[in-house]
Amino acid sequence: MLFSIIVFGLTADSLLGIGSIRKYNLLLIGMFFLALFSTMNLYRNDSQQNKYLKQRVNNYWLDALSQLLVALIVNIFSGILIFVFSLILNQNVLLDVTGITTLISVGMLASGIATLFKTQWYRHSSVGQVGVLIFTYLAFSGSVISLLNDVEFIMPPLSKIIMTLRRKGEITALLPVAGQTFLYALILFLISSFIYKEKKKVK
Repeated sequence: MLFSIIVFGLTADSLLGIGSIRKYNLLLIGMFFLALFSTMNLYRNDSQQNKYLKQRVNNYWLDALSQLLVALIVNIFSGILIFVFSLILNQNVLLDVTGITTLISVGMLASGIATLFKTQWYRHSSVGQVGVLIFTYLAFSGSVISLLNDVEFIMPPLSKIIMTLRRKGEITALLPVAGQTFLYALILFLISSFIYKEKKKVK
């Protein structure tokens, strides 16, 4: 999937005749689904193959931190590759930093959603799958549906990024929203770490 997004970034200008702003919007959406499916696949493999490793490590918080770091490293790698091969990269340092940072933030948002509902690979598959679908829908519609305006601050801010880019027409305008998105993603990871922490047995 990463390869497909890179190919799109390289060829969209000539084949589809779209501008850099519209292309970047589509790359953000691609980054979201890439990170979502990659993280879900990570937890699927984790639930099937790493049981004995977890028993040896026997440290829940270390395991949770390692999952966050893996998601961060993968999203940094993907975000840099996608932006570099999108041909949007130029000599404007602020634009380049903002473009890469926003892609990474969107990826972390998707990874946070997948982490919050990783129960689909463990005990409650239906709850996890429905949760991912609902949060994905809210991520794309939070800033679009007027009924959600009053609670927009608790919605996954992907649609806020897309609408900000469409309204202002500059990638550099996304830096504050990218920071909010990254913070939102960290909160999702933090919430999930407490949700999935097994309660100690009372002696």
